[in-house]
Amino acid sequence: MDRTAPQTWGQLAVAVAETDDGRRYELRHVDDRDADLADLESHADPTETRDAVRFTDDGAYRPLATAATLTSGWVLSDLDADALLQAIEFVYPASIANWYREENGELDVTHFRETAARQTGIYADVADLGRDELDYAVEACCVDGQCRARRVWDAAADDEIDVPRGDGEFPCREPCSMFVAAAREFREMEEGEANGTETDGANESSEPTDPDDYRARYRSAKRCGGET
Repeated sequence: MDRTAPQTWGQLAVAVAETDDGRRYELRHVDDRDADLADLESHADPTETRDAVRFTDDGAYRPLATAATLTSGWVLSDLDADALLQAIEFVYPASIANWYREENGELDVTHFRETAARQTGIYADVADLGRDELDYAVEACCVDGQCRARRVWDAAADDEIDVPRGDGEFPCREPCSMFVAAAREFREMEEGEANGTETDGANESSEPTDPDDYRARYRSAKRCGGET
């Protein structure tokens, strides 16, 4: 069996093998691309991978499928094309479909202002996030490899956000629920600072060390004028 060098899809490594029965595929974490099969937990079918990737290596729940916290230490081998696509769909839902639509100029992009305008309840005020604050929010949540999707949305169709989009293989077509939740926190933080009230979160004088501490990253982006 001739196994080719793996290609990547987010944090997945996909290797192709030519066999007497045709082309077969293997799927594993990119950090495990050179690991021996005997050292990895072998999954019998794609549904087992769906359950495994719900948590990080430390056992924390992963609310965002595209977050760069995909668990390692597993492998799916001897897959046909349909099983490979199913497994990737479990790890990164809709990523292949969105990539295909983008390649064919058919990707439906929903920009931030449109997403914000349809929020209700406690999230309704994210629409009030200022233009500079939106840039800081994107820098806090969507750069430095925190998400494996490549941002294609902007403030609006005619209002580009001047923050790196990432180089992921598949597109992020609209602000995710985690970004909306973070934007609400940033909006509350801005209001609290304007009113002279204290806010929770990281100390403004310290640089963020935890990539999940979005408040600290937001403050850092704001201090540096969006050039952290």
